[in-house]
Amino acid sequence: MSRVPHKKIHLSRNTAIALILLALLIAGIIAYTESGIGQPKATPVNNPPPIEPVAPQYLPYNGTESSIFLASATPGYGPYPGPSVKQMGNTPGIQKGAPCFIIYVTIRNDYTEENPPPYQKLFNITNADVSAFLTAQIFNTQGQVNATDVTPPYPPVPYPGALVYNLASGNSATVTIYLATNNRDINRFEIILEYVGSIPPP
Repeated sequence: MSRVPHKKIHLSRNTAIALILLALLIAGIIAYTESGIGQPKATPVNNPPPIEPVAPQYLPYNGTESSIFLASATPGYGPYPGPSVKQMGNTPGIQKGAPCFIIYVTIRNDYTEENPPPYQKLFNITNADVSAFLTAQIFNTQGQVNATDVTPPYPPVPYPGALVYNLASGNSATVTIYLATNNRDINRFEIILEYVGSIPPP
């Protein structure tokens, strides 16, 4: 049985050099990638400044102290959770996931039949149940920060903010307020009672 002779492959000097350079290039790319050099880096986020607490207190309404007790108001930062909304007239648009200052608010209805809520007598209502709209204003060291209340459902009807509906006397409710802003230096905020009454706002 005859053996098939092996053919020797002869590479020119230039071809050999090119193959060596290619191998070195591939090895360099692998090392470069695995080292993390050139990879996108996470941008460090500085801790936000401490935010002054606003609770507990009775919220003012129409220039006087209401009987809506602000039990707690916990602030933070996060994305807008609702669907994207296009600008409509003077109402700004908002994109899903846009940065927001978020406040988790718990209130208690301390109105009673002896201390009735607004508009109770006007509509001959006998109980002390209330509906309320809540929004907020935010501040940094330069003063008030311009932010849009985008609390879902958005656009607002009839007020921007969070609605508490038909809250019975002595009961509590928790709502979440979303204010669209890129600012991450908020150091103070205020909860605003836009409306409170025995009936929902018109």
